[in-house]
Amino acid sequence: MTVELLRANTLTHLRYFRRSRLLLAFGLVFLLLASLGSLPVLFTESRVASFDSLKHVFLTFNQFLIVFGAALGLMVMSSHLSNRSLKMVFTKPCSPPVWLASAFLASAVVVALFTALILVCAVALSFLWHVPVRAGLLFVSLDTLIAGIGMAAYFIFLTTLMHPAIAVAFALIFNASLFYSLWIAMHNFLKSARTSVALKALEQFFHFLYLMVPMTRAFESKTGSIYSSLRVHGHDWVYLLYSLGYTLALSGLFYLLSLFLLQRKRFT
Repeated sequence: MTVELLRANTLTHLRYFRRSRLLLAFGLVFLLLASLGSLPVLFTESRVASFDSLKHVFLTFNQFLIVFGAALGLMVMSSHLSNRSLKMVFTKPCSPPVWLASAFLASAVVVALFTALILVCAVALSFLWHVPVRAGLLFVSLDTLIAGIGMAAYFIFLTTLMHPAIAVAFALIFNASLFYSLWIAMHNFLKSARTSVALKALEQFFHFLYLMVPMTRAFESKTGSIYSSLRVHGHDWVYLLYSLGYTLALSGLFYLLSLFLLQRKRFT
């Protein structure tokens, strides 16, 4: 029974995404970016220029897909919370855990579909422009898929917690880079000044926030060379497993927090 409810709610979310104008706008941006990124190839026969154009278009699409994943999480929660339809949804036998799981699953499915589409287009352009198909295309696609799912989960939680506009502002301002900079600055200050319990606690607090705020790519320092060359060595694939574990752990946490908040809300 639970599986059927999960499937039915997931399909409902997918139909909502399909009818949304956001997906249409995303497709138009796809075409615009592809057209602009392909212009250099039309005026040169250099394989280097073709590779650079392919990489630029491919990485731009993947970066935009992470933002799109966040938008999916924002949409699926804000639409139901704003029109107060969850009171009707949460009637027996559909429970909040099942409905929320279907929202997570539907967002992940859409991100996966667009990730596969981008990868297929990149491979097709590689053949069209006579550029070698490199394993980095698959690596970046999988890395983006993991990051997109993580961002969808994060924004589902934020939108459950606060107004969508505040959620977007919060995510833009209070990001991992900010807390990392504060942590490093406090760490360096403590090395050059007298240590106090309050300052030490503040340093650990910034470190905790840095670890808790989701990072789009948790191992970017280890995989940066792949994004520049699209070449992958055998030992690089393990970072995808690390990223997957990181995203699954955070997504599970955001699911539980979102469920807790949903169950405490009053839908009138």
